[in-house]
Amino acid sequence: MEELTCGLEIHQRLAGRKLFCSCPCPSPDEAVPADAPHLVRRMSLAVGELGGVDKAAAFAVAQGREIDYTLPPAFTCLVDADEEPPHEINPQSLAAVLTLARACGSNISGEVQVMRKTILDGSAVTGFQRTSLVALGGSIPSPKGGKPIALQTICIEEESAGILPPIAGRTSFRLDRLGIPLIEIATDPVFHSAQEALEGAEAIGLFLRMLPQVMRGLGTIRQDVNISIPHGARVEIKGMQELRMLPVLIENEVTRQKALLEIISELKKRGIGFGVSEKEKKEKNAEHLWLDVTPIFAHSTCKVVSRALASGGVVLAARLAGYAGLLGRATGPNKRFGTELSDYAKMAGGVHGLIHSDEDMQKYGFAPEELANLHKALHLEKEDAFILIADARQKAEPAIVAAISRAGRLEIPGETRRANEDGTSSFMRPLAGAHRMYPETDVRPIRITEEMLANLPKLETPAARRSRLVSILGPELGEQMMGSSNFADFEKLTAGGNVDAKLAAVTLEQTIVSLRREGVAVEKISLDSISQLLEMATLGQITKAVIPEVLKELAKTTGAKPEAVIASHSWNRLSGPALAQAWAASGGDMRAFMAKNRLVVDGSDVAALMKKK
Repeated sequence: MEELTCGLEIHQRLAGRKLFCSCPCPSPDEAVPADAPHLVRRMSLAVGELGGVDKAAAFAVAQGREIDYTLPPAFTCLVDADEEPPHEINPQSLAAVLTLARACGSNISGEVQVMRKTILDGSAVTGFQRTSLVALGGSIPSPKGGKPIALQTICIEEESAGILPPIAGRTSFRLDRLGIPLIEIATDPVFHSAQEALEGAEAIGLFLRMLPQVMRGLGTIRQDVNISIPHGARVEIKGMQELRMLPVLIENEVTRQKALLEIISELKKRGIGFGVSEKEKKEKNAEHLWLDVTPIFAHSTCKVVSRALASGGVVLAARLAGYAGLLGRATGPNKRFGTELSDYAKMAGGVHGLIHSDEDMQKYGFAPEELANLHKALHLEKEDAFILIADARQKAEPAIVAAISRAGRLEIPGETRRANEDGTSSFMRPLAGAHRMYPETDVRPIRITEEMLANLPKLETPAARRSRLVSILGPELGEQMMGSSNFADFEKLTAGGNVDAKLAAVTLEQTIVSLRREGVAVEKISLDSISQLLEMATLGQITKAVIPEVLKELAKTTGAKPEAVIASHSWNRLSGPALAQAWAASGGDMRAFMAKNRLVVDGSDVAALMKKK
C-alpha cells in the first residue's frame, strides 16, 4: 500500500479532576443515574476570529437540531452546563502533559493559551471545545527500533460529552464525560501502510502509559486517523476505540477512495459534468434540483413511503443524468456509492436514508405504475439514475439537496468520517478549517517557567520499564505487567520493599482476575488490604495458597481486615512444633494431612519435616 499516506491523532484521558472545574472524572463504566437532571439546548452559529464561518459548523447548525443533556450530579456542575465561567486550568493535568512533552524532546511553548475550537454537533454545551497547544515537534521511539515517530503537536484539551440514545427525538449526551482532561498527540503523516500505523499507535499508547495519571479502560484512549492517497483527498476518521480495527479501517478507506476515483473516471468518460455549486443553489429555484412527486405515491404500498405520508411527509425525487449503474457500485464492505449520498442526506436533514434506482425496487414494494410515472415525471432516459427521499418536508428538502450536491462532485471531498464497528466509516461533516479556532476569553494564559519545568518528574521510557520489570518478574510476567492496567497498583504494593514483587504481580494479574471471573466482588477489596495480606505472606505468616480464600472473605464484608479474617479461620501458617503436631495427628497419612491443612502449610516446610523424619 505504498500510495497510502497516513497520520495519527491519539487522545488519552487523564485521571483526577476535570480540566476547568473541580468535579471528579468518572470511571469509563460509570452508569447514568435514572433521576439525573436534564437540560435542552439548540446550537447557533458565530463567526471565527478571522471573520469567517467554519463550514463544518455551518453544516451542523443547518440541521437545526435540539440537544438533550443529562447531568449526573456527582460528576457535573454549572461549568459543564455553561452556566458558570470555566475555572483555571487543572495544574496537575498540565504538568502531566508537560512531562510527556519533555520526554518526547518537543519544543515546549513559553505560554499556554487556551483556545476555543468550534464544535456544533452538540457534544459541547458551549458550542466549542477548549484546547491548548503545549508543544511542537519531538518524537516517540519506534516500536521496532527503527526511525522514531515524528510528532507535529502535543495539546491538552477537554473531552467532549458522551453520546446517549436519542430522547424524545433529540440528540442526547451525558455531561459527566465533558471536561475530562485529554492529551492529544498528532503525528506527522509518516505511515505508509496499515501495519505501520498500527505499530505506531501501539508505540504511542505504550509511551502514554508511562504517565501515572493516564486513565485505563475501554474508551479512555482513542485514535483518529488521517488518510490520503494520490488523486484522493485527506479524510479524517474519528472515534476508533479498538486498536485492532485500525488496519481494517485504513484498508477500507483506501478501497473507498479508489472506488470513488473509478466512479469519477467513468462519469468523465460518459461526459458527465453534473453538479450543484453553492452559487447555483442560491440562484436556482429548488424545483430545478428536485421534484415533489408525492401525488405519484399517494396510495403506495411501499412501507417507507406510506409511513412518511401518514405522518404528513412528502416524497421528493431527483434525476441524476448519466449515473445509471453507478449508485450501486461497491465502495467497500456492504457500502455502495449510493451509501455515500445517503450519508450526506442523513446528516443534512436527519432522514433515515434514501432510495436509489440501482436498488431492487421490489424489496421496497413499489408498484410498476408508480415507477413508470416517476420515470415520466423525472424525464429519465436509459442512462439516468434517480434518488428518492420520503420524510417530513423540513427534513427531506435539505437532505435531497445535500445528496444531489454530493453526487455532482467529480472529486473526492475532504471530510470527517465516523469509524464504524465493522471497520468501515460514515460521513460526519466537511473537514473543519481555520475559522473554527479563536481565543478563550475566560481563562488566562499560563506562563511556562523554568522553575515549573525543573519540578517535573522524569518519565521512565518503555524500554527502561520493560528491562526493570523483566529483571524483577522474569520475561513472561514482566511483559504481562508492562502493558497491564494494574501497573500503578503494582508499583504502590512494591514501593516499600515489604512485599514480594512476583507475589504481588501474580496476585494482581492472575489471582484477582480468576476471582472476578468466579463472580467475587474484588472491586470491594482495598489496595491497603491487599498490601497487608501480601506483607503477611512475604513475612511467612501465611501461605500463598490461602491468599485467594482471604480475598474472598474480604470481598464479602466492607472494612474487613486481613488479620481478623485469618485469625477467625485459623489460617496462620503452620511451622515448627505446630506443624509436627499436625503431622502426628494425621498418623503419617500425607493425603489426609494435606486435605486438612493445604491452606496453612507450605511445601518447603513439609519437605523439611519429611527430611528430618
